[in-house]
Amino acid sequence: MRDTLAQGVARRRGEGLLRSRRGEVEVSASCAPLHDGDGTVAGAVLVLRDLTLQRALEATGRRAERLAGLGSVALGLAHEIKNPLGGIKGAAQLLRGAIDDPELVRCTDIIIREVERLDGLVEHLRELTVPPRLELEPVNIHRVLNDVLALQRQAPAWGETTLRVEFDPSLPAVSGDRAQLTQVFLNLVKNALEALGGRGEIRVSTRIETRYHVRRGRGRGQFLLVVVEDTGPGVPPDDVAQLFSPFFSTKASGSGLGLALCHRIVTEHGGTIAHEPRPGGEPAGE
Repeated sequence: MRDTLAQGVARRRGEGLLRSRRGEVEVSASCAPLHDGDGTVAGAVLVLRDLTLQRALEATGRRAERLAGLGSVALGLAHEIKNPLGGIKGAAQLLRGAIDDPELVRCTDIIIREVERLDGLVEHLRELTVPPRLELEPVNIHRVLNDVLALQRQAPAWGETTLRVEFDPSLPAVSGDRAQLTQVFLNLVKNALEALGGRGEIRVSTRIETRYHVRRGRGRGQFLLVVVEDTGPGVPPDDVAQLFSPFFSTKASGSGLGLALCHRIVTEHGGTIAHEPRPGGEPAGE
């Protein structure tokens, strides 16, 4: 700004981090002089542009490219795995009906259960690589969230978890696939619940995002923001960049497909999904 005032020329400093109440925000900065009636520099205007959404959209594009490259390989792999799994399960079921030894029965039950688990993973892989066919309709997002929360509160893992809900009652219905959106929020709330281990707080809030708009024809559309937060230990900084990548998981027993599938569904709806640490280090998913 000093150079602009001294020389009377516009400057574009570039990009950097700005500290705010929400933490560090990546911004671009530009400065232009203000001239009075005599052409003398009377002041300067500094413009800061929030790059948060731009970076989120860029990351979404990169993930979509990676998934597109994975798609044909994953579909072929899923097909080749699914066929023998059916044979293994059928043979194990026949064997189970032909034996009486309790130990051998237990072993065949393990085979059947593990085959079913692998079959579920293969199905998730197929869903990840094939864009879902969205059945779009007006959806009350609060009804979807209330259904998900009511379901999860019945789970044994809920324990002593407390819940805070902050819904904006003025939000309009959104155009979306109710079943697919339910899958997204169910996955996010389950992840938060697992991170807490039965103790802590989950906070779910909604609002209209006022920082950004989307051009639609001659008008402007708005983002509806859903935030799922928890007071768990959070995600290690080194893992954040891979959080929505296929087969990446911070849990020992995780498949690494849940958040990748959430990312695919949200992207197909024209939205973005991101992890954002809250002030104080507590994690949030948007």
